[in-house]
Amino acid sequence: MLHIRTFALLAAALALMATTAPVRADHEASVTATGQGQVEVAPDIAWLGFGISARRPTVAEARDEVARGVARLIALARDAGLEDEHIATAALSVSPEFDWLPETRERRLLGYVVSRQVTLKLADLSKLGQLTEQALGLGVTEASPAVFDTSRRNEFEAEALAGAARAARAQAMVMANALGVGVGAPLQIEAGSPAASPRPMLRMAMAEADSMAGAETYQPGLIRITANVTARFALVPQ
Repeated sequence: MLHIRTFALLAAALALMATTAPVRADHEASVTATGQGQVEVAPDIAWLGFGISARRPTVAEARDEVARGVARLIALARDAGLEDEHIATAALSVSPEFDWLPETRERRLLGYVVSRQVTLKLADLSKLGQLTEQALGLGVTEASPAVFDTSRRNEFEAEALAGAARAARAQAMVMANALGVGVGAPLQIEAGSPAASPRPMLRMAMAEADSMAGAETYQPGLIRITANVTARFALVPQ
């Protein structure tokens, strides 16, 4: 009984301390601001996407035709200096093709469509136009616009992030100065780095393009790498 009573008294004392101890709340004056940093750079990598498809009465016929087209495209890429690790082929896609007969209200099988996608990573942009034109000449049935990137992405993302942090503090200082106070240390920081915004391939000026072959008129634009920072700063007397 003595031990039980002692424990009860101790619990009551702790409860009393909890109710009488001062509660600290974070009521520090602060200001929240968002900044964005941007870096525009010339790309040095291009991702090229090609599709090869065939329609034939049987799956085997269509598959064999697509296989020959893919083999020609891979050989072209290797001749252009691409390593096998920069050449990716997707799985075959097979779709039956039907016709509708209104008289009998039935479907009639016309054949099969077989397709395959090939993605190339090109590190020498001087070959972009020639490679694209030659690929189209090999019977490629689909060509997606090139997507550009940079091999120094990590470096430029860090640069954009630093710019975003400086912009956030500058915005906070504008608001604080308007209120007659100063900006102290950051209390909370949240960062985000959206993906780069690839721009489509741009054509040269017509005056230049007129005197050049089609494969030589491909020119990439700039890519923009952005970062956003939202920060909360303490307000201090000026």
